[in-house]
Amino acid sequence: MNRLKRDFFNHHPKDAAPKFLGKYLIINSGNGNIIAKIVETEAYGGKEDLGCHVGRFGYTNRTKLLFGKVGCAYIYPVYINTYCLNVVCHLEKDAGGILIRALEPLSGIDIILKNIGKSVDEFDIKKLLNGPGKLCKALKIDKLLNGEDMVEGEKIYFTEGEKIEEKDILRTPRINIPYAGECKEWPLRFVIKSSCFLSR
Repeated sequence: MNRLKRDFFNHHPKDAAPKFLGKYLIINSGNGNIIAKIVETEAYGGKEDLGCHVGRFGYTNRTKLLFGKVGCAYIYPVYINTYCLNVVCHLEKDAGGILIRALEPLSGIDIILKNIGKSVDEFDIKKLLNGPGKLCKALKIDKLLNGEDMVEGEKIYFTEGEKIEEKDILRTPRINIPYAGECKEWPLRFVIKSSCFLSR
């Protein structure tokens, strides 16, 4: 499986986000690789986007990663021990990222179930990675991976995966950003229409 190169991430988030659909996220768990297909993303970026940390807070010690090298992980907490995985994507001299919102598990499901203390008999596989906080818990993604290079690193990275046709992609407004004013209505959530692994 060919890994995504740096220039894949060198685009405005709204243009990059749909291109992530069908790509594979690889997690090197230490006990083997977990492979999951990206089925849902959201674009956050540009200083004009009040849904993005860049638009809300500007350049801070936390958000500086979003202004930095593309292809790196931007991971932030939403609750105690609950995180969201983003990858930095933007044009030169801009800032932003893509939220990985839902995944379809393909390989390493036994590792995922062990991570959350469940057995295959007591858990619906379709609901294993169907939300940004849930997938981070299940894949053991936390602040220790914040800033990780997802192009050259070995702990977490992307590969080419599957080709998703434009006709099979649905755009909707983003979820759970009531603070974003008119930006909350922007259609920057992208999903594979036929997937049963979506967050909602």
